[in-house]
Amino acid sequence: MRQSLSKAIVLVCFFSILFIAAPYSTVHAGFFDRIKDIYNTPVKISELESQYLEAEAALAEQQEQLEQSRQAAEEFLLKQQELLEQNEKFRQQSEQFRQQNEQLIAQNASLQAEMEQMKQDRQSFISKLINTVIIIALLIIAYFVSLRVWRYIVWRKHRTAGRRGMSR
Repeated sequence: MRQSLSKAIVLVCFFSILFIAAPYSTVHAGFFDRIKDIYNTPVKISELESQYLEAEAALAEQQEQLEQSRQAAEEFLLKQQELLEQNEKFRQQSEQFRQQNEQLIAQNASLQAEMEQMKQDRQSFISKLINTVIIIALLIIAYFVSLRVWRYIVWRKHRTAGRRGMSR
């Protein structure tokens, strides 16, 4: 029994040292504070409930904003894709226009060269026509002059021959 008594004393001392060394917990409210807390619990619950409802409303609002933002982002991406497609079409059209413009420039240059050649041909034709008209006019004049000269020569021969013939 002595052993059990000594064991009990040692245990009591050990627990005493342990409780003395352990830090004290916070001071608990008194009985009246607990009763006030019990009566204030519905108010606290209603406050918590209102905070919960406010948080739930805020969360719903944020979800709605998130959905609107997501829809706006999708619309923006669709619009951006449409604009990129339009830009690609415009780029292709501008490339086609550039090629067509180059073809038209080349065609214009060939037409201008052809026009110059036609002008030169026309000038050449006009100068040949003028030369031909001048030559024909000179030939006609030479014909009339040669006729006159021949008539004059014939007239003189007949006149001189007629005088000789009469005088003989």
